[in-house]
Amino acid sequence: MLHILSTEKLQQNALQVGNYLKESFRDMQQRREIIGDIRGSGLFLGLELVKDRKTKTPAMEETSFICSVLKEKYLILTSVDGPGDNVIVIKPPMCFSKEDAIYFVRSFERVVVEDLPLAKDRLDEIGKTPT
Repeated sequence: MLHILSTEKLQQNALQVGNYLKESFRDMQQRREIIGDIRGSGLFLGLELVKDRKTKTPAMEETSFICSVLKEKYLILTSVDGPGDNVIVIKPPMCFSKEDAIYFVRSFERVVVEDLPLAKDRLDEIGKTPT
């Protein structure tokens, strides 16, 4: 196991791809009000989603919806965490590539831009995503 970590440079990959993910989500944060905070290290990241950045009201229903659509439409598994059930947790395997990260970021933004606005009126019906 340690040999594979070393020869395939999986720790270095996790750091580089994780940094790419963080940068990409920080860029997206400038365009998308729903992203309140991005935190974590390497490939283990959390995206805190809020209804309003000033009040930091948790976007619980939106978070659950986004997590569900990522799974159903894009085949991306995430989980929901945090005291307000408003943090999307990303914890892919160490072999997660930059191409995988690009797909994830693009898919996440598509859900926020295309799918979420269509569901706004029925978010309270959706319920919490089991994770």
